[in-house]
Amino acid sequence: MRRRLTLGVISVATITGLMLTGCSSGTDAASQTEDSLVWSMWISGSEDQAAWQEVADAVSAEGGPEVTIQGSPFTDYWTKLRTQLSAGDAPCIVSIQSLRAANFTDVLMPIDSLAEEAGVDLSEFDETALDGMRVDGDLYALPYDTGPVVMFYNQDLFEEVGAEPPRPGWTLDDFEAAAARFAEAGTPILASSVEDLFVESLILGYNGGRVIAEDGGLDATDPGFAEGLDWMSSLVDAGQATQASSEASADDNAYVNGQAGMYIDGPWSLLTQKSRVDFTLGVTTIPAGTTGPSTFSAGSGFGVSKECAHPDRAFEAIRTMTSEQVLTSLAEQGRAFPSRTAAQQTWYDSADIEGAQEVLTAAQQASTPLPGNRQSDQLAQLLTQYAVQAVNGQRSGAETMESIAGQLG
Repeated sequence: MRRRLTLGVISVATITGLMLTGCSSGTDAASQTEDSLVWSMWISGSEDQAAWQEVADAVSAEGGPEVTIQGSPFTDYWTKLRTQLSAGDAPCIVSIQSLRAANFTDVLMPIDSLAEEAGVDLSEFDETALDGMRVDGDLYALPYDTGPVVMFYNQDLFEEVGAEPPRPGWTLDDFEAAAARFAEAGTPILASSVEDLFVESLILGYNGGRVIAEDGGLDATDPGFAEGLDWMSSLVDAGQATQASSEASADDNAYVNGQAGMYIDGPWSLLTQKSRVDFTLGVTTIPAGTTGPSTFSAGSGFGVSKECAHPDRAFEAIRTMTSEQVLTSLAEQGRAFPSRTAAQQTWYDSADIEGAQEVLTAAQQASTPLPGNRQSDQLAQLLTQYAVQAVNGQRSGAETMESIAGQLG
């Protein structure tokens, strides 16, 4: 009988041990054997460590190799990962974001044949989640989570200012009517963000503008995207949106603190934010603009390093780490919106947020995976640096994107 994984039930002593050993960046990846593999993962704190350690433990419980987590904070993860994967002491199991998959195809191996040999039924995964992990038709990771970019809103504030609640499928006209209500009350409706996935999703919904094309090609001078930045600037100028900040958490903090009526995020943050706010949290789709309902989706998964001497064993571990049992347990804890469709209902039940299933179903139907590009990391950094100026009215969208294009070469 396979044991049931219950995340979050772990002793203080175990957490302390994880902090000192299991997630140490000093783990010797070069000493891996077929029965002892290293898994690189971004770790945000002791609760995060404990949850992912239970995922690692599930592998050995199923007869797979012992998996040791090699963790680092998300902000440091990608730089360290590139160094590790290029230095000959690469971890065998690699956590990767769909947005960044294209950046690492030179050091990750395609896993299509491994999945076929292992008899993995890919149809059991959300198709958008799988698409996000494909680069040039090859699958580089099995996804564990996925989700369309949506908007969280403060139901109490909407009622207070007399704005219509934003139903799934609401339009740009609906958004601007609500924004005017908020401005009259002296509160911005939107907490602005220039984080790549979020600003790109908002502008895609506004007019279809995009800097990364469907084929993964990069066009930082796309006029539609520049126009979208100018629209965001007009919201700030009218008092309908907060000033943008290069601080990544500025938008969700403004929302949580009641300083803005809504902000942009993904379902992976929904339960965390529900526990943080002292108002009724709502969720809705990105407003549909000139091109109809649309948003980007993104997710994360686990791949195999090209340096790994035991790829079959690494994939055996990944298969367990993305099993229905494990992803259902993650869903129960609200840690991820599962990539396996059979585990998604558990997430909805655990969320217990009115309308969440209707909203996410509608958003997923209107979503497209945001493709990665080998310059995605650089683009994200440049958006944080320069798009702030555009949204805050210091430069036009076109001037801003010309500067970004020049930096990208």
